[in-house]
Amino acid sequence: MADGVKGEGSLYEYRLGYRAYITVKGKRKYFYFPGVTKKVATQKLRALLGQRDDGTLPRGKDYTLAQWMRHWLSTAKLKPAVHTNYQHNVEHYIVPQIGHLKLSELEPEDLERLYDDMLSGKLSTARLHAGDKKPTKRPLTPRAVINVHSNIRRSLTVAMQRGHVGRNVAQLVEPPQATKADTRALSVADAKAVLAQAKADRYAARWYLGLMFGLRPAEVLGLGWEHVDFTRGVVKVRRQLQRVRGSGLQIISSAKTDSGWRDIPVPPFVMAMLAETREQQMVDRIEFGNTYTEWAFDDVPAALVFTQPNGRPLDIGVDTRGWRKLLDAAGLPHERRYIGRHTAASIMIDMGEEISVVSSILGHSKTSFTYDTYVHPMEDTKRATSDRLGAFFAGS
Repeated sequence: MADGVKGEGSLYEYRLGYRAYITVKGKRKYFYFPGVTKKVATQKLRALLGQRDDGTLPRGKDYTLAQWMRHWLSTAKLKPAVHTNYQHNVEHYIVPQIGHLKLSELEPEDLERLYDDMLSGKLSTARLHAGDKKPTKRPLTPRAVINVHSNIRRSLTVAMQRGHVGRNVAQLVEPPQATKADTRALSVADAKAVLAQAKADRYAARWYLGLMFGLRPAEVLGLGWEHVDFTRGVVKVRRQLQRVRGSGLQIISSAKTDSGWRDIPVPPFVMAMLAETREQQMVDRIEFGNTYTEWAFDDVPAALVFTQPNGRPLDIGVDTRGWRKLLDAAGLPHERRYIGRHTAASIMIDMGEEISVVSSILGHSKTSFTYDTYVHPMEDTKRATSDRLGAFFAGS
């Protein structure tokens, strides 16, 4: 038996919950409330009536979350690497767990359960980790959960703007706190040891740009000869070379913000290394002859500064092996390549350079981010200041 609510609409048992309809401009619009009591279903129906009366009732097709997020991804203007990351999140975490829910059914608690499952390791893929005798599942990181939360929030914002949903439930959920990024840096002595080994390396300029000026690995590998101004002694950071899942190597704009596009004055000895790199490429062209490959992206020659001897780009694997070889030669343990960026930032700060200058060289949009990220290198400086203050006031 159907029960009316304020004489408008109807509520009745349906499958494992309740189904309801309300009248909108003379037509019935149906809703399904699975797994709830009649009291809760009645409350939901009254809320829908309120939305109808104030003009916020969802319009058009009631998409499932899977349908909507896939549609949103197909139309959103995202960089290739970002799009690939979002698509991975949607297909591996969101769709299998809550993708079947209608946008009108989605509740904050659904997202909270998804995030709990990610953090507990329930949604991880079993892998053989170092020290394990058999494949095991590991919890996903808070950063992974934050990324999924961001994907859902952005897509529901668009859905709400288009009237497909009355609220953005992701805004009612607090994602986990991200752990501070690993910003360990090489000591000054270790950095000098690595660069001493790099002088004889084919890619000496690549390592100096990374360790002296903190260029991201992808930024260094994406440099084109048009970005090297030998007359002014300037390197222009404009793009990155990235491997995108399913698409191979891609040339991508370097900038998340305008600050990412930056011109970096480089000392003469590093410019001389770049000149040697260009000369070596000319020799490679002659030695490899017809087998030399001028790599092109979107049918346009990339004119990369750093290439393999056969002209192919320096892929991540090749670059990583070169980095580890340098660390071995310097007698240092293996570290990820990104430590070069952190080392450059730490050294500049220890030298007493202005945070605004360091931030500009690194390509950060806010000096506060530079300070918050690299505050740890200043601990020794703060200790020295504390010692001097102690000596100053000791006789008071």
